Amino acid sequence: MTCRNPDKEKQVYNKITGILSEHKLKIEISKRDFDDSYEIKNLLGVSIKVMVKPDMFAHKLCALMDRKAITNRDVFDCWFFMNSKTPLNKSIVEQRMGMPLPDYLQKCIDMLQTMSDKGLLNGLGELMDDEMKNFVRHKLRTESITLMKFYKQFPVI
Repeated sequence: MTCRNPDKEKQVYNKITGILSEHKLKIEISKRDFDDSYEIKNLLGVSIKVMVKPDMFAHKLCALMDRKAITNRDVFDCWFFMNSKTPLNKSIVEQRMGMPLPDYLQKCIDMLQTMSDKGLLNGLGELMDDEMKNFVRHKLRTESITLMKFYKQFPVI
């Protein structure tokens, strides 16, 4: 359990907001209390505390169904983690979603099966080369479903 200092949180938030206004970076700051693990990474000589990939993947998988509407970036990010055979922190998914991992993955599969491939590139295309754009347009959704079925059977933990 961590102690929170609201004044310090506001100070950190204001400092980060100032830094981000000068750069095109996306950083997510969460005050939710999960049993997340972190590691120190070096970025241009600066040591930064970064969430480990299995925890990052778990939160991204939860975000797929947590938001008011499904976002293309969440589908892509989940595919990316699965395609990279990233281990998944099962306990985070089960804690956040309130159900066993296989049940949650089935909900994700069912949802993806109802979606259309049309428009999946929206919000993603400016970051991709032509080959990746073609993949997203025609295969991202079905490949994500296939990989989720695999993770459902054989979670890489």
